[in-house]
Amino acid sequence: MTALHLAAGQGNSWIARQIIDHCPECCELVDDRGWNVLHFAMVSFSIRQLKRLLNKYPVVRNLIFEKDEKGNTPFHVLAAVCPHPGNDGYDIVPWKIAKGYYQAVNKQNISVEHINRYGFPELEKEIEKLSKADGSGNYPDGVVKINKNKKRVIYSFWKDLDEEVTGMENASEYHLVVAALIATVTFAAAFTLPGGYKSDTEDGPNRGTAILSKNAAFQAFVISDTIAMVLSLSAVFVHFILSLKFFKKFIFLFIFALLFTLVAMAAMIIAFVTGTYAVLAPSLGLAIVTCIIGLTFFFLVIFMFYMVISKAMKGEIEFED
Repeated sequence: MTALHLAAGQGNSWIARQIIDHCPECCELVDDRGWNVLHFAMVSFSIRQLKRLLNKYPVVRNLIFEKDEKGNTPFHVLAAVCPHPGNDGYDIVPWKIAKGYYQAVNKQNISVEHINRYGFPELEKEIEKLSKADGSGNYPDGVVKINKNKKRVIYSFWKDLDEEVTGMENASEYHLVVAALIATVTFAAAFTLPGGYKSDTEDGPNRGTAILSKNAAFQAFVISDTIAMVLSLSAVFVHFILSLKFFKKFIFLFIFALLFTLVAMAAMIIAFVTGTYAVLAPSLGLAIVTCIIGLTFFFLVIFMFYMVISKAMKGEIEFED
């Protein structure tokens, strides 16, 4: 077995993708059973992980009809791993990648369709054996980790794309609310400036202007508040564009809107911190405490991303498209 086989067998798709990125030629290698990387992936990967692997790497997608020593294709393995509904219904393969996959047969003349309907005890026992310790101590947790949570749904690539767009539309609605809220708050803050305005009864050209206009913290407040408002309104505009049918499949626009909203949140926090500092400067202790509490937002975000990345590096979680 190669390192790629081990990574795929243990369900660590991130490591598997890293290996393929650096050495795509190793996808062609097989173990003593004739299993390639896709045989192992069909056992341990989730449907979403399989979809990502096959969509991203044509070299892996070309392995879908490659047979092992007993003539089993990766689809035979997938059918054996998935639960069997019997004659009431059967849909095991995540996409219609190529015609004829369902009728592909092994050396015993058993097709994927047959396994899906009635099961294949011989192959199922072989896979189950691979999931247990081999006795030599080399694989105390087994060669493969069986993923038993696969959904029995068949997709075409177009349907997958439609579902991605639908999911993006649902997320876009929530993001639009957040962006609109940020725009509303920052717009209102621009006209209720910290420290107030110079009295209208005063004479001179500065009448009605901000009292703290010369204060550095106040200036930082105005700039960060403006940035937050502009970016949040930009996110609102992008979400509005995404509601139009022509732009629905431009997923990169959704990513732009997400980034705009995240930066707007950060700018709004800075505006809050600098604004409160400007008006609380005479009470320096209170001003500093308020700023520290406000800036904990960034520490919490950094900590969250650190935990996510560390768990992903350990293979405990998986980033999905």
